[in-house]
Amino acid sequence: MDKELLIAMYEKKDPKRRRKLYEFFQGLFDQNLSATLTVELINKELGAPLTVLYDVKYIRSHAGQWNDAGKSGKTAPVSIPKPLEPQRLPVEEDVVRRQSFKSNKFGKS
Repeated sequence: MDKELLIAMYEKKDPKRRRKLYEFFQGLFDQNLSATLTVELINKELGAPLTVLYDVKYIRSHAGQWNDAGKSGKTAPVSIPKPLEPQRLPVEEDVVRRQSFKSNKFGKS
């Protein structure tokens, strides 16, 4: 990616401009400089005051996600295991028949 394309993305407020800025200046972000100094160096390199402090803070907060997902920006597919079917325990019919359903509420005992 060249500088002209990056400048055009910033002028048009493209949604992916910050990620492309990070990819273009990744070495600068890896140096762990102060945010204001990073903004000054980027603007000097681009030749126009396009980036602001918020851009650098946004990039720093999302850079870990961008590095993990790779250059495509897509996350790795997650496989969700199928739920296990409940196991049926064998029930003896005699136990079910012997259960008492009597109630004192209705006068039966």
